[in-house]
Amino acid sequence: MKTGDVVQTPFGKGTIREIQNNNRVLVDVKNRSLVLKTIDLSPLKLEQEQRDSSKLRLKLSSQLQLTNDIDPVSVPSKIDLHGLTVEAALTVVEKTLDSAMLAGSAELHFIHGRSGGRIRGALHRRLKEISSVRSFQLDPRNAGITIVVL
Repeated sequence: MKTGDVVQTPFGKGTIREIQNNNRVLVDVKNRSLVLKTIDLSPLKLEQEQRDSSKLRLKLSSQLQLTNDIDPVSVPSKIDLHGLTVEAALTVVEKTLDSAMLAGSAELHFIHGRSGGRIRGALHRRLKEISSVRSFQLDPRNAGITIVVL
């Protein structure tokens, strides 16, 4: 096991944040950091992760299907990017931005989480490249959310 690995804990799926002494590991589980013994952890199979992320991608893509008549109510204003790869998250972001702009939405909230920052960094880099994004900033009340003004 190494930092960044996804593991099953007694409390659910988590990500190894730090390996400590005496067979202890700092693991992020459901927005909490826990110190657990290595014996209590089991690595998740890559196959299962791929199936789960494929199901999540299918669910998200079906929610974001572009149609000729986009109803502003049908475009979600809060989009959760947890559990996605950076590439999948950026795909969801672009489809959501397209739908929101076509529907005339003024603001979107992308929930990327506070730890790690890979999705947040990629999201901010991508938002800087999109000319139709007027501005974006971290939510002052929650650093795990980016607010985008269209």
